[in-house]
Order: sequence, then C-alpha cells, then structure tokens
Amino acid sequence: MITMEIRKIQVTGAGDTRIISLPKEWAERHNLDKGSNIIIKELTNGDLIIYPQDSLSEKRFSRIIESDHVSRDILAAYLLGSDVIIVSSKKGESFSKRSEIKELSRQLIGLEVLGETKDSIELHFLIGEEKENPKKYVKRCFSIANLMQKDAFMAFLNSDIILADEVIERDVEVNRLYFLIVRMLKIMVDDKREISYLKSTACLDWRMVAAYGEDLGDAAVEFAEMIKNSPEMKDKLSKTTLSKIRTLSELTTDVLKESLESFFSQNVNVAEKLKNRIRNQLQNLHTEIQEDISKLETEVVWKLSSLLNFFKLLRETAIDIGDLVIANDTSIDSDSINNE
Repeated sequence: MITMEIRKIQVTGAGDTRIISLPKEWAERHNLDKGSNIIIKELTNGDLIIYPQDSLSEKRFSRIIESDHVSRDILAAYLLGSDVIIVSSKKGESFSKRSEIKELSRQLIGLEVLGETKDSIELHFLIGEEKENPKKYVKRCFSIANLMQKDAFMAFLNSDIILADEVIERDVEVNRLYFLIVRMLKIMVDDKREISYLKSTACLDWRMVAAYGEDLGDAAVEFAEMIKNSPEMKDKLSKTTLSKIRTLSELTTDVLKESLESFFSQNVNVAEKLKNRIRNQLQNLHTEIQEDISKLETEVVWKLSSLLNFFKLLRETAIDIGDLVIANDTSIDSDSINNE
C-alpha cells in the first residue's frame, strides 16, 4: 500500500492543463487502464481526493458467527457501516438466535432481512446514504426527545399515567435515530468520499448533539417511570410551586428548541444570548422551586429530587449545545489566543 509520495505537476500546451501521473501499483490494484474513469472531489478544506468510479458501488460486508453476544456484534457492524451482515451458526450447531436477530433488525433503521437459510440469516442496509444528509435525522432525534421531556412534565403536573407510558414508548424511536446517525457520521469520517460537504470536526459536533438528544430521551423515560410509581407526588406541592414548574417546563422546551436552531445556523449571537438567559431566568426559577421543595418532608424531598435533576440536565444540555456553537466561531483569532 502506498502511504505517501511526492509527485511533480507537469504543464502541457499553453499552460492551461496540469497533469500528474497516478502510481502504477495503485492503478493496477484498482484495475485502471486507458479509458478508465476516476472521480476527483474537492473537500471542504481544499484538498482533492481521487478514487475509482467503480468503488462507489462496492458494498461493505460483515460475517458474524452466532454467539451469546450476536446482537452486540450485529449492532457494532451496523454502526461501523456494513451494508450486508451475514450471521451464520457455528459448524454442526443449530441456528438458535433467529428471533433475536429479527427483533434487533426492527430496532435499527434501514436494516432488513433479505435472505435466510436453516443455518444463516442475511441482513441488508437499504438506505442510500450517499444521498442522505444526517442533519434531518439529528433534528428529528432531538425534536422527539424535546417533546418527550415536555410531555413528561405534563404527565407529572396532571398525574397522567397514560401520557407517561407514551413518553417511555417514544424512546425507542430516539434510539433508532441515534444509531442511524452514529452510523452515517462514522462512515463520513472514515470514508473521505462521503465528506465533501461536511468537515470531520462538524461530524463530531453533530454526533454530540445527537447524543444529547439520546440522553434527553433516556432522562425523560426515567422521569416518566418515577411518575408511574408515584403519581400522587405533585399533590404535595402548592399551587404556586406547580405554576413555577409549569413555567420552567415551557421555558426549557423553548430554549432547547432554540439551542438546536442556533447550532444548525451556527449563530453565535443567539447562542450567547440563550446561555445568558438560561443562567439567569431558568436557573433562578429552578432555585426557587428547589427552595420550595426543601421545606417539605424528607421523603417527599427525596422523591422530588428526580424532578430537580431532570430540570438541571435539560438546562445543562442547552448550555452545552451553545458552547459547541461558540467553539466554532470563526471570528476568533486562534493565534491571538495562543499568544495570550
């Protein structure tokens, strides 16, 4: 394999055409000859990459031997970008994990069973990722999680067990979207053919935002479970405190939505204003609710600690997203920072 070579550019004719020869070993390995097509693509940092046109149709294969951790192995292959995953039984043993594998495929977006024998099962990823932008999936993942936290608070304020159950059920969709996003961004970072319109650093930021959404979903489920176990909990609070909780819930939903919008627009001014608003208005209201709860019986305070922790997580998530935007502010002179 060629690691690095330095080659001189040749100029022909009146100087309008610049030519560079391809390494013979690389061309032979990819069966390139006179008339073969190659693709030249410019990346966001100005670099050029060259690859054979035929390589676009190559599929990524994974072969897995059935075991007690077969679901984990399939998930790993999915996240690493495998287009085809073939799971086979151990030689001389029956194929016993068929139902488990099919159930897992239903939890992973785009992964479908397209072939079966008595000793194996073949899974194919059917979404054309080269035509997809992960942005819409990140938005969807975070939006569902934000709605989950909003409904979790409504379930708390209304002692609504049915709504709490709906919050818990929706977490499956957040997880499915998160796994798909990780897969897409992993491929974009590893395969430069996929990254011409998105910087690798942006891929990391997008994954963090998706992870924030997944964490919000998990936190909403935990809070909803608490509501189901103690639906009478809000009865211990005064009308004034409940009103504060309702107001804080509405404000939190708004700032989470606005923080995501500032992330995708990379609007530093909006991110800064949101952070200041969170640290003042939201944090002050949170402190008031905390003081109200602290006056109650010890057992009630302990149960309501999950409410306070939930609010804190949501607030910190919005701040963290704002920090991602500010960190990408291109108006900051890194040289002047280093010299200080």
